[in-house]
Amino acid sequence: MRNSIASDKTIISLFYLFVAVFAVLCILPVVIAFSISISSEREVAINGFSLLPMKPTLYTYQYILQNKGLVLLNAYKITLFTVVAGTLFSLAVTTCYAYAAASKHFRFANALSFFAWFTMVFNGGMLPWYILVTKYYHLKNSLVALFVPYAINVFYMFIMKNIFKSISYEFVESAKIDGAGNFRIFFTIMLPLSRVGLVTIGLFYALLYWNDFYLSLMLISDQRLYPVQMLLYAMMSNIQFLASGSAATLGLSGAQAVEIPLMTSRMAMTCLTIGPIILLYPFAQRYFVKGMLVGAIKG
Repeated sequence: MRNSIASDKTIISLFYLFVAVFAVLCILPVVIAFSISISSEREVAINGFSLLPMKPTLYTYQYILQNKGLVLLNAYKITLFTVVAGTLFSLAVTTCYAYAAASKHFRFANALSFFAWFTMVFNGGMLPWYILVTKYYHLKNSLVALFVPYAINVFYMFIMKNIFKSISYEFVESAKIDGAGNFRIFFTIMLPLSRVGLVTIGLFYALLYWNDFYLSLMLISDQRLYPVQMLLYAMMSNIQFLASGSAATLGLSGAQAVEIPLMTSRMAMTCLTIGPIILLYPFAQRYFVKGMLVGAIKG
């Protein structure tokens, strides 16, 4: 008995050690990125990357915020709106489509599943997609253009469909006997019992909208509507262009010469991009775990 308890403790200790090492390996790139972002550009060019800052300075952040401070703040507002509105919109479309495709009494349920699967296998291409979105849907240079084209992810829809089908049909039959319609069944039975799927897919959608710059690159030409990712991409292109020319080319010399932070600006922009997500995750984690527990208990 004692040997069994000691063996269990050893296995648990090894498991915690593995998780700790894995966590450190995941955090290490973030620490290095932040360390480089507050280091001197000259020291980084000479010595390369380091875990600790080399000649710590906030020059890179000052350079970025002085030139694009207000624009960056507006980009954060655009991104926040896109994440919230896009996640809610995509969850609504995905769950409604999945509920219809999982319904046993809807005659076109299999057809809906086939149409969704067909889009995963065959793609019309970028040019037809662009013509459809801009000419017929008129989504050019508008906020809705940042999330409407991503209304539904077929893979997530099939996940929700399987979750809906795993719910015991006796709940639906009992509700129908009590006079409940499809809308009431969907909102009072299906959604609460599939909370774990909603939380998980909602998190994936939120990360998709936060990290996306493809839609803004294709559909947004007005810089006032740039989200964070697109703005940082444009800023990085401008910094690379400035860094490619020497002080002599720009007609500057001596005290007038300006140091262009190329490598440190990349790391600073990385920190500015992932910073809000890292700060938000500890608050969102408990809701994510709670949703998993509730879904597991009710399922």
